[in-house]
Amino acid sequence: MKKILLVTIISLLAAPLSMLHAQDDIQKVQEAWGKDKKELVRIGMDLSSADSAKFWPLYDKYETERRKISREWILALGDYADNYTSMTNAKADELINKLFKVDAGISKLLQQYYGKVKSALNAMQAAKFVHIESYINTTIRSKMQESLPLIGEKMKTL
Repeated sequence: MKKILLVTIISLLAAPLSMLHAQDDIQKVQEAWGKDKKELVRIGMDLSSADSAKFWPLYDKYETERRKISREWILALGDYADNYTSMTNAKADELINKLFKVDAGISKLLQQYYGKVKSALNAMQAAKFVHIESYINTTIRSKMQESLPLIGEKMKTL
């Protein structure tokens, strides 16, 4: 399953960050990715019909909230990509604090929905949900960050 997840994630991340500045573009990417992501979660969760009826309404609410938070992360990375060659201390501080805020928001949201899924199903299924979400989010972030130059790289070219 990890190979399927990785191939799907990488193919969805082919668009450069510079294309993701407009809210409409971000929404289109999130909607397209959301459909594929939901299928990956469905495969990973492997729920019975009874459990599916309880899980998917929770997942849909989680995903709506996660997208709002993730939009800020995408915008911050796009802002970084636009500014890395002229990065100032103030801009670096602003961007990193945005990313900290987003990370805290995602972590808090995942913790809230762990509790909701645990109440609706059980701790094992809730843990599986968190594991799948964490794997997908980590893979996405890793691939996106690989496409960004390090701040210090601008110094090497001077």
